[in-house]
Amino acid sequence: MGSACSPTALLLRGLVLGLFLLACSAPECQAEVQVSVPALLEVQLGHKVSISCAHTTEGHNGLSLVEWFITDKNGEQRRVAYSDQGRQGVDRGTEYTDRASMEAGHSLVIKAAEVIDERAFSCQVTAGAAGSGMGVTQLKVYGAPESPEVIPNSRTLSVTEEDASEIATCTSKNANPVPTISWYKDGRSLNASTERNKELYVVSRTVKEASGLLSVSSTLYLRVSKSDKDSSFLCHVSYAMPHGKVGSAESDPFHLTLHYFTENVQFSVDSPEVIKEGDDIELQCQADGYPPPEYVFYKIQSEDRQVDLGSHANGILSLPHVTKADSGTYRCQVLDFDSPSTVELEKEVTIYVNYLDPLVLNPNKTVMARLGENIELTCSGTGSQMPTLLWKKGKTKVGDGETLPLSSLSYHMAGGYTCEASVPSIPGLQRTQTVEVVVEGTPQVEQPQSTRHYQSLGQKLTFTCSAFGYPEPEIKWSVTGEEPSARSFGNRVISELSVEVTPELAQNGVTCWAENEHGKAEQTFLLQMAVAPTTSASPVPAGNPELRTVDGEQSQGGSTIAVIAVCVCVLLLLLIVGFFYFMQRRGQLPCGGGEKRSLTPKEGNPDDTVVEMKTDKRNEQTGLLSPGGGGGVGANEC
Repeated sequence: MGSACSPTALLLRGLVLGLFLLACSAPECQAEVQVSVPALLEVQLGHKVSISCAHTTEGHNGLSLVEWFITDKNGEQRRVAYSDQGRQGVDRGTEYTDRASMEAGHSLVIKAAEVIDERAFSCQVTAGAAGSGMGVTQLKVYGAPESPEVIPNSRTLSVTEEDASEIATCTSKNANPVPTISWYKDGRSLNASTERNKELYVVSRTVKEASGLLSVSSTLYLRVSKSDKDSSFLCHVSYAMPHGKVGSAESDPFHLTLHYFTENVQFSVDSPEVIKEGDDIELQCQADGYPPPEYVFYKIQSEDRQVDLGSHANGILSLPHVTKADSGTYRCQVLDFDSPSTVELEKEVTIYVNYLDPLVLNPNKTVMARLGENIELTCSGTGSQMPTLLWKKGKTKVGDGETLPLSSLSYHMAGGYTCEASVPSIPGLQRTQTVEVVVEGTPQVEQPQSTRHYQSLGQKLTFTCSAFGYPEPEIKWSVTGEEPSARSFGNRVISELSVEVTPELAQNGVTCWAENEHGKAEQTFLLQMAVAPTTSASPVPAGNPELRTVDGEQSQGGSTIAVIAVCVCVLLLLLIVGFFYFMQRRGQLPCGGGEKRSLTPKEGNPDDTVVEMKTDKRNEQTGLLSPGGGGGVGANEC
């Protein structure tokens, strides 16, 4: 039983079984074998398979022979597994020798289903005199395909083609049974025909792989139009699964690259609503053809004359920092030779640049005037609209209108005066022009006389002399010291000099002179000794500032000590008076005769007051303790 049964052996076995049944007519010979197997079993590729085989035998109580058979591609049956007398086994030399086994319940088990397992499996039961029975199971194996792959046509497709163009090829690999591919555009099925035509069809091809699995490819053909330029395409794969289920998968969406002619041209100005000088302007010309056509720009000078401004692939003509000369009409011409003659490929646009002409000042640039003189500055401006004029000196507004009068010129009035022209209705449109006013004359010092204080001789002082004038004055000093420093700001000159205080300098002071070709002016610095903060101070040598500083600190310290000493003495005196008063009240101090005092003025001049005092020694000791304050006559004075 270990080898496969040949057709001859099976035939002989059938003949013997038939003769035995004909010969046995007794009731005890009547028997029947019934075999029960599933008619159809659906499994998924790679899953474990278990095909059950149940049987019943009437008139036979012994063990039966159970055998599993397959039908090969030639239509012949071969045994792959068996159970004889309770012993299970697998036949050698078949494709199921290492993949299948037979369980005690007579079920045939296949470890992992493969495509070659999609066939009929027969279970035959032989029960001796009872005869035999057979059941057949058809095994169906399902395999899901890999994710679909789509390869779009990389060429640029022309909408002028009269026939359908190849769009893309979609492939679904390694499935069982063969999957179905359908095409979608913008989420809707294309329902393509399989017959070749000029509008829409598909060409499909199925390939059986070495593994037995099936791969299918589908190529889509479509006559494209301009409306397809933004469309999204994809392929959809449907495949069968066990128990009537259907699986599906989709490819990544893709878009087409189309070549279509221009049908519409737009020419516009990308700029502020009101254009003014200095703005950056872009003229944008856009055509709806693809690939983008070439754009050529012109500026119209007259009906029969235009200036070529060159070609621009992006359709943008940039005009940076426009002036009034850029005002005018511009033309865009689209070079698309596939467009029909009915399409207008030229467009025009006109721009107007608001402007201000350069300002005219009188005097112009620089004006020379004498100190105290009166002058007048004038400014005039023109433009696309009449401007508003104002005058500024630095950032400060000093006047409105065309004329700015300057009366009694001073050095502080010298400097730059700016005429500013603007158009209120056009923000940012303005022009400025500056004239420099130079005031010349005799120098002027800021402070003709001032006083400086010093602490002691030998102290170093710094003097600052500031003067106005034009031409720029030269500053000189009446004394010498360190090298003076000088700096100028416009028509102002500042000179600084550092010197040590000497007796001569303290007496005569310091003088500076500011001088130019128109004259000179001087400033005098008087020196004054600073008042010391305390009344008592030791004399300090003039040449020793360090000693002076130390003595000053000691003097301040001595004044503080004196104040503290006075306070202490007053407190002690109050304590002593309080003590004697307390003792006298308790009667422990003797009382003596009172001292007599005369406070009456002598006759004569009432303003001449004479004070006479008579006292004795005892009263000198106790008079301060009198309750009356030390005056008057009484027997009980103390």
